[in-house]
Amino acid sequence: MKYSNSFYRVMVILAILITGSCNKNNLNQKPTASFTVSPFTGSKGTTFTFNARASSDDKTPAGSLKVRWDFQNDGIWDTEWDTAKIMTHIYTETGYYTVGLEVKDNDQATGWTARNLIVQEGNGLAPVASFTVDPASGPVGTVFEFDASGVSDPQESADQLKVRWDFDGSGTWETNYSTTKTVSHQYNSEGTYNVIMEVMNSKGLTDQTFRTITVGSGGNVSLSFVTVEGGSFDMGCTSPNQSNCNFDEFPVREVTVNSFQISKYEVTNKQFADFLNSVGAGPDGSLGGITYIFLNSQYCKVKYSGNSFTVENNDTDLPVVAVSWEGAKAFCNYAGGRLPTEAEWEYAARGGNLSHNYDYSGSNTINEVAWNANNSYAVLQKVGTRQGNELDIYDMSGNAMEWCSDWYLWNYYENGETNNPTGPASGEEKVVRGGSVLNGADDCRVSDRYWHEPQNVMEMVGIRVVKDVSAK
Repeated sequence: MKYSNSFYRVMVILAILITGSCNKNNLNQKPTASFTVSPFTGSKGTTFTFNARASSDDKTPAGSLKVRWDFQNDGIWDTEWDTAKIMTHIYTETGYYTVGLEVKDNDQATGWTARNLIVQEGNGLAPVASFTVDPASGPVGTVFEFDASGVSDPQESADQLKVRWDFDGSGTWETNYSTTKTVSHQYNSEGTYNVIMEVMNSKGLTDQTFRTITVGSGGNVSLSFVTVEGGSFDMGCTSPNQSNCNFDEFPVREVTVNSFQISKYEVTNKQFADFLNSVGAGPDGSLGGITYIFLNSQYCKVKYSGNSFTVENNDTDLPVVAVSWEGAKAFCNYAGGRLPTEAEWEYAARGGNLSHNYDYSGSNTINEVAWNANNSYAVLQKVGTRQGNELDIYDMSGNAMEWCSDWYLWNYYENGETNNPTGPASGEEKVVRGGSVLNGADDCRVSDRYWHEPQNVMEMVGIRVVKDVSAK
């Protein structure tokens, strides 16, 4: 059979359209819609809160996804498209409601999901869901510990409340209801997971909440590490700088630490911005309701622009600052490590078993090894541009201060452990070490101690990562 030229042109156009459509679908997956309802059961007049922060996409950052809600699943959208992920609604009639959520990415692809809730007569009060996760991120094989002991109910004791878990936000409960509030879980593949916990009281009233965790091998973050051989050292204010000591640096005591690795340089703005993009942090620098970095700080150079976290070219290699303790911990876990203990930090700053017992990390002359108030004009400098210490580690004195894992206690040295000490069991502030470009010489000494609330902004505090190794 003979076909006209017009027929062939039509067939070519159809082939292009079909091929283009297939390629587009392969390149852009529809977003994953996910949300929690709190409380899950209530009465007329109850304010129900819908939280869609768990929604995600393969290309569009979570903070840029748009959502809209249908509170009665009647096919009529009750809200317009908006990037705000939290919405409240009050029902005036009792009944069993299905709430619909639609999510749209930057390429206009959409995803949809629904959850149910019950509105009943009376003033039945639902329990309040709450849980913690430790760590917030880590490599494949990490044992994540989930603790829901913080759940509560206005009429029942927490011991009577039952909880169940959905470890990947799939809508399938991996555990049955139980009064046991703690559980552990391991993930077999890398990814970002929204962990949902539901709590139920004896009346059958429920509430839900979620947290986001990241399972990976470090993603885009590339760090250089120095191995610090384990050993013993005098921790605290040692000779010759006794005259400049503070009360919390006494008494000097011999401390032993195992071998470990520590990052050669402070974590940079670019490394932290890459981390925020990889884990899908929101435009405000938070994830799962936890602030990782205070973007509004005058010293913070990480910005959210064009649907991602970016850094100006001149600032990429400056140490990241204005990071919360939780943000520092999450970064370290994501990079396959952890925050240093205070003892590990001081041992490395002193030069480990190669130490010359300098006042500062690598010298008795501060300007040789530290960007500080005397030579920096209070401006952060590119990492690694001063002299390193005995172990070739840079900026442990000056530039940015650095979080440690320990709780702070002013008299901890009097009774603290001497073998791999990890600090007090609890506290209100976390230890900060090293001094910064805003500090003078005394505050940049290797034994100087500082502290800060882990959840609040400290303008000049940044991160250094530690990894465990086998002791030799």
